[in-house]
Amino acid sequence: MVIRHIYLHCLDTVGRNARFGIGGTSKYAVRLVGNWLNSYRMKSFAVRTEFIDGESVRIDRESKINQCLEQEGVALCNMLLTKTEEHYLMASKADDKWIYCFDSYRRSLVRGMHKNVEVLNPEDGRSPNLRIRQTWFNQSVNERFCLGPIELGESLLIWRVS
Repeated sequence: MVIRHIYLHCLDTVGRNARFGIGGTSKYAVRLVGNWLNSYRMKSFAVRTEFIDGESVRIDRESKINQCLEQEGVALCNMLLTKTEEHYLMASKADDKWIYCFDSYRRSLVRGMHKNVEVLNPEDGRSPNLRIRQTWFNQSVNERFCLGPIELGESLLIWRVS
């Protein structure tokens, strides 16, 4: 049911040649899925979500995203994929230097990122497949794999509920 709703409500934008879903996921869809996940409860599955935006969207020791990751939650972060296109990555952990993410768009490499973004090749298919330097990730400039300008910043925080 959860996977069905995620696929049903996400991938809701129109891309080239009017192909539905090719343009990715809208901000509205992320809010909708987060709201739905908050109310969906099963014996074996329950999560709590919180949507943050603006200046709250950053990773440092005091940030809500970092607190979520430290509590074994995940953060769905709106990033810049190109200087004009946005893309969501799921941050799953952070250390002093790197943010570890799962990117649904599988890549074999990321060109021109000068060791700021590295592709990982996990064997299980569920572990992080991308890592981004924290200093790069937190930038508020129009660069690839950055959070970008403050007004674009938004993240859906997700925690498992016991």
